[in-house]
Amino acid sequence: MQVQFRVLGPLTAEVDGREVDLGGRRQRAVLASLLAARGSTVSAERLMEQVWSDSEPPSMATLFGYVATLRRALEPGRVARAPARLLVREGPGYALRVPAEAVDAERFTRLVTEAGRYLERGEATEALRFLDEGLALWRGQAYGDFVDAPFAVSKVARLDALHAVARELRLAAMLAVGDHGTAIGELEALVIEHPLRERGWELLAVALYRAGRQGEALTVLREARDRLAAELGADPGPGLLRVQQAILNQDDSLDPPTATAPAAAEPAAPGLPPSRNLPAALSSFVGRRTELARVTGLLAEHRLVTVIGPGGVGKTRLALEAARTRPDPDGPWLVELAGLRDGTLVARAVADALGLPVPPGLAELAAILGGRHTLVVLDNAEHLLGPVAEVVAALVAAGPGVRVLVTSRQPLGIPGEAMLELASLPPEDAVALLAARMAVVLPGTPLTEADRPVAGQLCRELDGLPLAIELAAAQCRALSLREIAEQLDDRFALLDSGRPDGHRHATLEQTIEWSHHLLTPPEQWLFRQLSVFDGGFDLDAAKQVGTGPQAPRVLPVLLGLVRKSLVAVDPGTNPRRYRMLESIRHYAVGLLPEADRAAARARHQAWLLGLVETAEQWLLTADGAHWMQRLRRERDNISAALEAALEAGNALGAARICGALAWFWFRTGQITEGTRWGRAAEVALLDRIADAGAEQGELLLARARLLLAVGGVTYLTGDHAAAVAVFRTSAQLCEQVGARDTHATAATYLASMTMMSGDVPGALTLADQAVALAEAIDQPGIRAEALTVRGQISRFRGDLDRAYRELTEAHRLARACGHWWAVLSSGWAGSKVSVDQGRPEQAVATLCALAVETDPGIDRASWLALVHSLAGALARTGRAGEGAVLLGTVAALGATIGYFPERMDPWDAPGDTRAVREALGEPAYRAGLAEGARLGWAELVTLLRRRADTWCDGVGVAVGPTAR
Repeated sequence: MQVQFRVLGPLTAEVDGREVDLGGRRQRAVLASLLAARGSTVSAERLMEQVWSDSEPPSMATLFGYVATLRRALEPGRVARAPARLLVREGPGYALRVPAEAVDAERFTRLVTEAGRYLERGEATEALRFLDEGLALWRGQAYGDFVDAPFAVSKVARLDALHAVARELRLAAMLAVGDHGTAIGELEALVIEHPLRERGWELLAVALYRAGRQGEALTVLREARDRLAAELGADPGPGLLRVQQAILNQDDSLDPPTATAPAAAEPAAPGLPPSRNLPAALSSFVGRRTELARVTGLLAEHRLVTVIGPGGVGKTRLALEAARTRPDPDGPWLVELAGLRDGTLVARAVADALGLPVPPGLAELAAILGGRHTLVVLDNAEHLLGPVAEVVAALVAAGPGVRVLVTSRQPLGIPGEAMLELASLPPEDAVALLAARMAVVLPGTPLTEADRPVAGQLCRELDGLPLAIELAAAQCRALSLREIAEQLDDRFALLDSGRPDGHRHATLEQTIEWSHHLLTPPEQWLFRQLSVFDGGFDLDAAKQVGTGPQAPRVLPVLLGLVRKSLVAVDPGTNPRRYRMLESIRHYAVGLLPEADRAAARARHQAWLLGLVETAEQWLLTADGAHWMQRLRRERDNISAALEAALEAGNALGAARICGALAWFWFRTGQITEGTRWGRAAEVALLDRIADAGAEQGELLLARARLLLAVGGVTYLTGDHAAAVAVFRTSAQLCEQVGARDTHATAATYLASMTMMSGDVPGALTLADQAVALAEAIDQPGIRAEALTVRGQISRFRGDLDRAYRELTEAHRLARACGHWWAVLSSGWAGSKVSVDQGRPEQAVATLCALAVETDPGIDRASWLALVHSLAGALARTGRAGEGAVLLGTVAALGATIGYFPERMDPWDAPGDTRAVREALGEPAYRAGLAEGARLGWAELVTLLRRRADTWCDGVGVAVGPTAR
């Protein structure tokens, strides 16, 4: 199916060549607004404001109805309830997902851009073909139905301006092929329609001169000068002056083109300034296609665009590539500011770049540019922000045809500034850049498939920073990729281009040093302190680690580092997270004196310990998903804090961190991480305990809690006997120091693990001890855990009535104190008792209620275990087909997190699977698995919520087993 949209005139749409009915004005305005957004998402609220800007908007249901009708018109073959592919819902709003070529305005923009390139190369005939095709797309006023609508005003202005440029380019191409006679009439009409666009007057004068009408050509130029003076109070621009001088001199460049020597599109008199000064690209442009399109789009809609980002991220190269695609008849002009130190000379630098013989003042410079259609690129403005902002403000106010593109490590901060923050290259583009630059250094030695893993790792270590990647590629003449990757601990010595001129991009270190030099003293202080974070941080963390005499208020200083592109922001986080690129962090670490580094690391450890001990209190509650995600984000900081603590001899701090992470490591399956840090912390702690005096009790308790973490990850390895030994040692230590809360927890885990190892009688004795300990300390959450283990043991012993009582009490206690994991565990175990009692319908009700009310993010593995058991219960109530779908989903989703039902629940999961398979037969069973495997997390949650009422029909939804 092919869909075409036309906005260069009244709005129309065609599906497979047939025009479709788009409905009334308001409904059409919804579509027009989305087309004007050019693929971006428009919130529903914004659509309401734009479409009903002239009246009180109706209810949101009206908008939903319009969207539904438009979807039916644009996708007539879409099956009911199938997801839309064109007009899609995204977050809080809608977007139109169509190729650029499907919209005539986008096609027109491409054709004009391509024509401009052909004309620059002297291929005027080809340029004419593109321009004729583009101009033929116009059927009237752009967005003709909605020319005054808020969403269309800026788009109409952009398209009208581009239409005028296209006409000028076409007429320039006609002159270039010698068709000046035909062009004269069209040019006379053009200057009447656009009397303040100097380019039309220039072309008309040239055409008249070539037709032998020199006097009329000079009269036209005089008329242009008078119109500019009368209406704008401005003098003619350099283009008009060049043409006038060439006519007076009867310069040969004005002669019509000959058959053997095609003429350039724009005449230029000898000795006069060129029409652009961009340097030729010395290497290929790799990646950044999305960013290039974004800059191009921003320049089409805004007169000032600033590309910001850290040093070496590729701002200059992107700006130059964007400038080269511009169809402006004059320019673009590159103004390099890196070597400029005196802010009063910025205007003069612009004048010099434009080739003006006598540098004017700022007002005169603005007046000269005012009537021109040009782009000025100001490169590397960060060290002269104030003076550059003043000059730029004057330039963009000079006239509607002037565009300014700035590169800087921070924004200018003036009204009307549109910004694009340039991030590191994505992995695929980073490797492509490395391969392209290696091909230049070592011609004929391409990057092989065997090299790609090392190349990918190298690019990740270099943060995807183009400058760092290019400097690394330059070393391939002497070192292999693996050798380069192994030398990155000394990256600043390695990444040196060897240039003798001291250029700021000669080495990676000089690039970062340039940015550091621009920081204020408080910013330099905080910059150094933040280097102890690994993997990012939030504002609260920055305050705890970075506050000091030099920066008593961290927030404004942190914002300064963000503005200057030395700290990056992850905009999708709440609260916001910040991070340093790894190379920038290495540089900052090198600036920290040893004593300051030790103090900063100590503050970092204190912050991390407070975080993990707070998280420990919440992980087992209904808020556990949030805290689980929080700890996942801090994994790099956890490793950094533990490494620094052990290196500094802070064994107690390391042990406390590990002890607080016991549940996190266990539920997320961090076997390697938990074993590594847990064992290292225990070794260090044993050394401290041996030499301890009065503090020995605190150290022993820390070891007991640490062993709970070690025991959990040991269980995950499948070594139940070793886990039993670890938990027994923990329980003994707790008894030795009188730590009753931790003792009750250790005893509960020991009983559970003993049961897992097959020693049911021993587990029964231990579980009774755990229950007694929990009752003695009056901790309902610990008591709920202990009773859950005791109830499971009762079930294995065949005492279902007792199991029912224990699990019901465990569930009641867990809900009362908000211990959500115990709620899930006791309810899950209770559903199995219901099945054993011959009441599978009650198991379905219990498991449905638990699955629907629980956020899977709290504990994905436990949640999938509920769903797997639900599948077995459904099979036992005559709904095996739906049970097979659930099994397929559990298998697919479980594989992504390392959850395998038969391994984690060897007693009951095989029976649940068998119940489904035997009830269906193999073909239907396989079909159900395949259907379920296509569902994701969100789809599974939706399915459960939608089917719960049907599955539980006639059964009271009560969590926990019920009495017979």
